[in-house]
Amino acid sequence: MPRKLKVLEVCNLDRFAASPYLLPFFRKLVERGCEVHIACRITGFADLLRGAGLIVHELPITRRVTPVKDLSCYLRLKRLIREGGYDLVHTHNPKDGVLGRVAAWKAGVPRVIHTCNGFYFSHRSSALRKRLVLAAERFAARRCHLVIFVNSEDLALAAAKKIVGPGKALLVHNGVDLNRFHPGEEPSLREELGLPPEAVVLGYIGEIRREKNLEVLVRAAASLLPRHPRVHVVLVGDSSLEPGEPARLRRLAARLGMEGRLHLTGYRHDPERFYRLFSVYVLPTSREGFGVTLIEAMASGTPVVACRVRGPREIISDGLDGILVKDGDPGELADAIAFYLETPEAVQAYTERARLKVAREFDHKHMRSKLLSAYRL
Repeated sequence: MPRKLKVLEVCNLDRFAASPYLLPFFRKLVERGCEVHIACRITGFADLLRGAGLIVHELPITRRVTPVKDLSCYLRLKRLIREGGYDLVHTHNPKDGVLGRVAAWKAGVPRVIHTCNGFYFSHRSSALRKRLVLAAERFAARRCHLVIFVNSEDLALAAAKKIVGPGKALLVHNGVDLNRFHPGEEPSLREELGLPPEAVVLGYIGEIRREKNLEVLVRAAASLLPRHPRVHVVLVGDSSLEPGEPARLRRLAARLGMEGRLHLTGYRHDPERFYRLFSVYVLPTSREGFGVTLIEAMASGTPVVACRVRGPREIISDGLDGILVKDGDPGELADAIAFYLETPEAVQAYTERARLKVAREFDHKHMRSKLLSAYRL
């Protein structure tokens, strides 16, 4: 009997590894007979990963640059890889991508892959930060066999900046499970959240952090109240990285006359139910690698608004299957939301085109097939 392929997936958080687009792929690897290990910071999702047949290793990595801790983390990861005898190491996030690729390359791992989920700077980052990030990415790219990009803009940037050559780059859009994310009704969820039956729900799913620009959504919603007095905002996601952010957003909502209209649920394992609850899905962030929640919302038949930045630009055809707005502009965001609320016939056309696009371009089966090929399975 041939030996099982032994794979190490390196992620910054167990929550990321347990996401609706990665965990099904890891399960598929296990079904294919692979021995799949995850190295990540554990925050409460390790049991979910183990339940899927994965072996979890604690890796205390942080997103911030902390030289002493980063060196310790690198040495720990290097030891894990050397002792593990892995056939393939796949890194998924910016910092673990650099540390993991270097450690795996030095250990002589036969196949080293990195997925670039966006470069760790925004269009407003300083020139120095951009140069440092690009230098680190060039260094790490020479120490792997393949770099997977989730959007074509990052792929083009990588080629232009000589980070990676065409023979070493692959575009793989993230995918959504169409059996899980689909249109429907969720009356019991409305009751569970204490929302009035007639509430118009503006929603967001993702991390609750300042860099996600959620205050822009709160301000936009507040400005809509005179015309749309039934508006409520529901934010679904974990805030453990910035525990004070929910309170800050609640204070802002109270100042803007939105008290009792802002609902934060914390992390949920049932995001598909929330998309079916939302009247409009809003992604106000100005830095996105791809924007998986957009395709989840589109598959669910929910109209979407996002900022005109990389990732969302690749998903949404502005004015056809969604709306793109200037980032950081509550007025423009409010106008886009109002268009949906005031033009129901347009909503039907937009959402029908969006669902067809997701089925055509962003089905999880397409993503899984390309990744399995990259793994040579």
